[in-house]
Amino acid sequence: MRKYGQGTLDESEIYFSLPSAKAKKLFYYPICAGHFFCDKEYRVQRDFYDSFLILHVIKGSCSFINKDGLEVTAKENETVIIDCYKPHTYCTHDSLESIWIHVAGCNSRDLCESIINDNGSIVKFKDPAGVKNSLMTLFYAVKDGRASEAEVSGELYSLLLALGEKSEDEGVVRNVREYIESHMSEDITVKALSDTAHMSVTHFSRVFKQRSGFSPYEYVLNVRLNRAKELLLKTDKTVTDIAYETGFNSEANFVYCFTKNEGISPGKFRRMAF
Repeated sequence: MRKYGQGTLDESEIYFSLPSAKAKKLFYYPICAGHFFCDKEYRVQRDFYDSFLILHVIKGSCSFINKDGLEVTAKENETVIIDCYKPHTYCTHDSLESIWIHVAGCNSRDLCESIINDNGSIVKFKDPAGVKNSLMTLFYAVKDGRASEAEVSGELYSLLLALGEKSEDEGVVRNVREYIESHMSEDITVKALSDTAHMSVTHFSRVFKQRSGFSPYEYVLNVRLNRAKELLLKTDKTVTDIAYETGFNSEANFVYCFTKNEGISPGKFRRMAF
């Protein structure tokens, strides 16, 4: 059997996929996928290959040049994301078994760049089986060609979302939300939230913004306003009562924040039909 490149062993497999015009416009799509077995001679060096490479190390290790120009190494059960729109190099110095896919389409480039900027190019999971299984599913989808482009796009999107969640920070947003909901009527400080996450204020604020997309203050405000909308629609409580129950220090402040963020007053919102 033909080897696919320097250092690839005979049992290695690679399959290609050609997206339709619809997929190119609307979907995430794979360009190719592989299950490779490599020895220490394995090395790939390219100027570009229009995609991002997602590679999961099943056994051995994979070394590559990161965005800072440094060689870093991913080990067994770790996942690598490489920007192949730019010159890139990756290899193994001992051996490597990997399952991998080149992904493009939709906003995959922006999403992958965001993952790398937030989490780095090596993603570690407490339970890496999910990512490995997702890549295996995608590999067989490309190999068999039976799954629809929409199904493959959904699987790719789920994979990218999973890679965007850094394992050591899992649960931070969930725990903070639980704290906010149980202390809704109180003065909630960033220090109190960071204590809940067992982090310094600075580290917490950075991690929380990465995980949720909001600053802690913005997130607290959003949770309060969403709860206020529920109370406006589901109860006969006065606007004043709702204001204090959701943590605003006055009815005037509540009305101002609600109107600024929702575009209508609490009273008008309460009269809306849904």
